[in-house]
Amino acid sequence: MNDTQAISDLSKSVAINQGLKQVVDISHQINLVAMNAILVAKRAGAQSAGFKVVAMELRMFSQKMEESMDKLSLMIFQLVRRIADLRKLEKNLRSITTTMQKNANGAHKFEYAYTHKQSAYQKLKDATDLEWHTLEKEIRRSLNLCSSGAMLSHNARIEAAYGGSMLADMQQVAGRIEEIMNQAIFHLKQLTKSTRSS
Repeated sequence: MNDTQAISDLSKSVAINQGLKQVVDISHQINLVAMNAILVAKRAGAQSAGFKVVAMELRMFSQKMEESMDKLSLMIFQLVRRIADLRKLEKNLRSITTTMQKNANGAHKFEYAYTHKQSAYQKLKDATDLEWHTLEKEIRRSLNLCSSGAMLSHNARIEAAYGGSMLADMQQVAGRIEEIMNQAIFHLKQLTKSTRSS
């Protein structure tokens, strides 16, 4: 990895982290809207039993989503640290190379340090490449999770039709859930595109 690649990877990981923050905010919104849906369903009474079931499932979904976002956040944090460590090793290798070139007679004294740093660099680079791949898989897993959440939001809209006197409130909550799910899916798709070029 040259320094330009390290800077590019660092920039990419920071951008992914920013996108992830948006999805984390959205996952908190899902939790709040799911709790609101449960309250609306309770007020509507027996006629909204189906909506209440969907609202409870959305609440469980939101907890899974928040766990997934916590995992992604930790992965990004570790990846940024590894990339920063790669940059330091790259600079050390360049410094040793420069020193070896300036001191041709004593270059052999630096060979062990160079070999040791080069080995450490390669191990860290391999680990970083693996983390990029793992991150992409986890983002895809979160996207699949959101797709199941989108189905729940669709079910909430269907169940809201049985809301009777609470129809308007239930439809409003169901619409908000659907809107939030679409936002989460959009941002996760963007994150998936961001990791592809890694």
